[in-house]
Amino acid sequence: MQTEEDRRLVDARRRAGADCERWLGVLRRLRERFPENEIDNFSAHLLIGSHDGCYSGSLCLPKATGEYRHAIDLRVSFLVPYYIVYSSRLVDDPEEIERGTSLRATPPHAVTIFVHDTVYILPAWVGKLIKLVKPELVEPPSMDDKPTRRVVCFELSPDEQPYAAWIAQEIEATWGYERMPPEVGNVVVPDVATNLRRLGEARLYDCFFSDAW
Repeated sequence: MQTEEDRRLVDARRRAGADCERWLGVLRRLRERFPENEIDNFSAHLLIGSHDGCYSGSLCLPKATGEYRHAIDLRVSFLVPYYIVYSSRLVDDPEEIERGTSLRATPPHAVTIFVHDTVYILPAWVGKLIKLVKPELVEPPSMDDKPTRRVVCFELSPDEQPYAAWIAQEIEATWGYERMPPEVGNVVVPDVATNLRRLGEARLYDCFFSDAW
């Protein structure tokens, strides 16, 4: 059942999605200032009232060895007069990779065999015999995406700082908002739950910006 608070939040998202000229203007000027960098807009969904309490975008930076993505993320809340700018990197998740390796090292108990349009799930020892005679019938092992994790950092490196400084100046000139410091944004709100955070887990960052970190 949707509460009154939920309805107000959905309405706020829809209004923000409809009245987004200032946000699109910031992204346009960002593209003009840094034409060599890819600029992403993650706020197209606001019109349907789903997710987030902010406008969200990113400026992509060159990736270092071992990185899959490196960006300066910017989020401008439409619930409170604050914004945040931070570094975001997508890197390998060693723990998940190790766990996946251990699982793949465990012999399967069954295999899937395809014969024309029919699928058979058979004991592993039967699958081994069939693979010797008709290897094309045995389903190849699935190759899942390599596990990754996202690293968020508010302490920016020297190469990130010029981008972040320009973004912050542009946001403040457009909205007049203040930058929310991490010691405030990380405060836990014990009686609030969000889409992805349970009671006792949600921070001010999750409530006023997004819980998709």
